[in-house]
Amino acid sequence: MPRDSQPQSFPKFDALVIGGGAAGLYAALSLPGELRVGLLTKDTLTHSASGWAQGGIAAAFDEQDSPQLHAQDTLAAGAGLCDLQAVEFLAAQASTQVKALLAMGIAFNRRADQQLAFTLEAAHCRPRVLHAADTTGRALINTLTAQIEQRQNIQVLADTFTLSLWLNSQTGHCQGVCLFRHGQLSWLAAPIVILATGGGGQVYAQTTNPPLSTGDGVAMAWRAGVILQDLEFFQFHPTALTLPGAPKFLISEAVRGEGPFAGCEGPTLYV
Repeated sequence: MPRDSQPQSFPKFDALVIGGGAAGLYAALSLPGELRVGLLTKDTLTHSASGWAQGGIAAAFDEQDSPQLHAQDTLAAGAGLCDLQAVEFLAAQASTQVKALLAMGIAFNRRADQQLAFTLEAAHCRPRVLHAADTTGRALINTLTAQIEQRQNIQVLADTFTLSLWLNSQTGHCQGVCLFRHGQLSWLAAPIVILATGGGGQVYAQTTNPPLSTGDGVAMAWRAGVILQDLEFFQFHPTALTLPGAPKFLISEAVRGEGPFAGCEGPTLYV
């Protein structure tokens, strides 16, 4: 099919979000409701690396805490390598975004008085980590998926493998994507394309990432000439359980955060 011709087999979309993890789901929900959004995921909507996350989400809610302290802890854990502007933005926005998740119905753990229960994890000087038992990622995905299913403007294209960005041959601007779905190669047009494809742990011999974490989004961005940054920063979770013949099982950050080495004694070292 000519690269600049208009696809005929899909509805018209105003925006495409590539990736069905927490970032992709939240991005689709954050777009204006009047936009027709296509959400493309290479597996079913509930399968992503986000669903494997356990420990929780950090945000400065408590009166004894603040975004400034959250930022300080993050910078200390980053050993001078953090982007200051990004850290300050993340710490300042964290509580607002968590409140949005609470409004969507996510079931974070609560104390006996029904106040949110915060736990302490490595590199944090205050208990500021919200969690849903020890399956926070799954609770997050379930909550966001339920919201997606209620949005009439969002159409999910599951079992869809996005191969590359579709560039206009004259302007070089992205005008959609090339995808492989139901055994067929197709071109899907949209003026807005958001890559939220997650990590690529499967490029390494040892990883706690699920099999679908193959770094496709980074690769297609690079092929299209997108500027990439900080690819050397790759997180390896430091604790996992290995059993013969079974995938490696991630052991939660909370195991270390609540133990004798909790708090400000030093950041977690990811190796």
